[in-house]
Amino acid sequence: MMFRNRRVKVHNWAIFTIFVLLLAFLTSPNNVQGLESTISNLSTGPYVDEVIFKVIVDPGQTVLALRTGEIEMDTGFIHPYYFPQVDTDPDIDIFRTFRNGYGHITINCAKYPLNISGLRRAFAFAFDKTRFTEEIMDGFSIEHDSLVPLPNGWCAEEQFDYHYYTAQPDIGNQILDDLNFTIDAETGFRLAPNGTPFEINIEYGSPEYSKALIGVDALNSLHINASTRSADFNEYISRLDSHGDYDMVFYEVNFYSNDVDWLAYEYWSENADTPYQNPTNFRNATYDNWRDQLLYGTSYEAVFEAAAEMQKILQYNVPRLVVYENTYMQAYRNDKFTGHVEDLGRYISGPWTMRKIHNLDGSFGGTIPIAVGIGFNSFNIFLTVSSGSAKFASLISDNLYSSLFKQGPDFNPQPDLAESMLIETHSDNPAVPDGHTRFTIDIIQNATWSDGTPLTAYDVAFTYIYQYESAAYGNPVGTNLEDFMASYAPNQYRVILEFKTESYWHFSDFAFDYIIPHHIFNNSGGIGYEEWNTWNPVFDVTDPHVTCGPYLFSDFDAGEFYRLEPNPLFHYAPINDNTLTNTTTTTTSGTTNQTAMPEINWSQAISFGVGGFSSIVILYCSVHIFHERRSLKSK
Repeated sequence: MMFRNRRVKVHNWAIFTIFVLLLAFLTSPNNVQGLESTISNLSTGPYVDEVIFKVIVDPGQTVLALRTGEIEMDTGFIHPYYFPQVDTDPDIDIFRTFRNGYGHITINCAKYPLNISGLRRAFAFAFDKTRFTEEIMDGFSIEHDSLVPLPNGWCAEEQFDYHYYTAQPDIGNQILDDLNFTIDAETGFRLAPNGTPFEINIEYGSPEYSKALIGVDALNSLHINASTRSADFNEYISRLDSHGDYDMVFYEVNFYSNDVDWLAYEYWSENADTPYQNPTNFRNATYDNWRDQLLYGTSYEAVFEAAAEMQKILQYNVPRLVVYENTYMQAYRNDKFTGHVEDLGRYISGPWTMRKIHNLDGSFGGTIPIAVGIGFNSFNIFLTVSSGSAKFASLISDNLYSSLFKQGPDFNPQPDLAESMLIETHSDNPAVPDGHTRFTIDIIQNATWSDGTPLTAYDVAFTYIYQYESAAYGNPVGTNLEDFMASYAPNQYRVILEFKTESYWHFSDFAFDYIIPHHIFNNSGGIGYEEWNTWNPVFDVTDPHVTCGPYLFSDFDAGEFYRLEPNPLFHYAPINDNTLTNTTTTTTSGTTNQTAMPEINWSQAISFGVGGFSSIVILYCSVHIFHERRSLKSK
């Protein structure tokens, strides 16, 4: 079956205003087919008895489990090969959207001769993305070059002067000829400019052999000796994180927001030797020169210009080659449960679905079995931003931890612990040092840790201090706090965060981070700053695992299953009268009943600074959050 998604130019971007400067943040909601989410009703839940993540490695077995009802949904996407099997099943629905991510080949820019950008560019020209779309993805993908995916409003794909969509080995061979990559008459393979033979190995994780093989075909078309090698995903990701040896590695990546400030870190020359950063080892002075404008630009136009120019430099130098951006299809059963939430970032099996899913008859209860394609080897939330299968553990952690804001299903911020927020610069409040940005945030007053300890502003303030201090011991979560100045709580329910710069991105530097308990992580008797990476909750029963999200971790069998149960202390937990009545919102499966939450209109929550030629935008967003857990009543 052939289903070809055609690239469309996005016109209807929603303005997402939350930052201290020109706060226009672009999203692309029309890239989601049928996205219908009512932000105001998201917070309350969950309504089921348990969620069980079941490890099913083989995609064919996953499809079989879905069709027989052994699982309700999958965290991965349905491969086009299996699409006909689920598309005709009346008990299965399919959520489709362009993936906010892509499959790609990471290239070692520090290893000779791959450190020669012309070699990488020649490979990009020779690689046949159209063949990949048609033969491997059966048309369920699009050709894409930018390292910013298409659903992201900052994507500059349409500004590129040329593309690597089709196989163009003639261009690639000419580039290599010009660079003195001569062809050895005896072997038929090219020699490096210094006259030495070389081979390029493309590593891949099962079952990606056919994908890596197209890369080998591209290299062979350039007269380059190439081969594939199957490798363990955890092992080669760990090698990339530690800047170990490799040539090229094929794997996939997802993004869970529309921010692009990561461009300032992921390919920054100074991070080429930094663990968990810049795994391509890319160094480029021109690229680095745009970094400050990206991070500290004072208008949307300036920030977009920097983001676009950085994408063009990356496209030209090819530290990573995007192979495909697929149509992300997640299948889920519709015969027992409803309330599934279509999510741009986490798709149909994300935390919002886990919050809102419930029985078709409107009653509480039930078990939600979900397939995951890999077992988890860590539930350390600091490691889940980096290596190996720990990244997949965030599928669970997102249901266990709270933050000031959550990334909503349409990428707009959804208040979680935050109740109100004021952003100030020196022009608004002389007490704020010139050039600084201050966030004053009031939090809700009924949040509680799973051990019964109240969650207060002191925990919130400590969270960012912990990130900043533990960064000196290698904690990767501290990278977002480069301009962090202070974090303190003047009282139990107010926290103040201050940055020493004015930046488009400071809100997202902290807003979505998991809040951690001071009484567990403090540096005098707790886990401490230096031991951030030795904390091994779940797998080490002696290590504390104190959380405050909608679910609690309850049981597991490593490599088999991981069970979550509702957290009765969750600050938006509904009272279980076993009936969901009267309040409704539209979701993928039709009507669902939810506690009504008042809506915050981010696009209107701004007031403009007065005086001079200031382009500063000050945001005061008042989020009126229900402080009490209450039964479900009609609006």
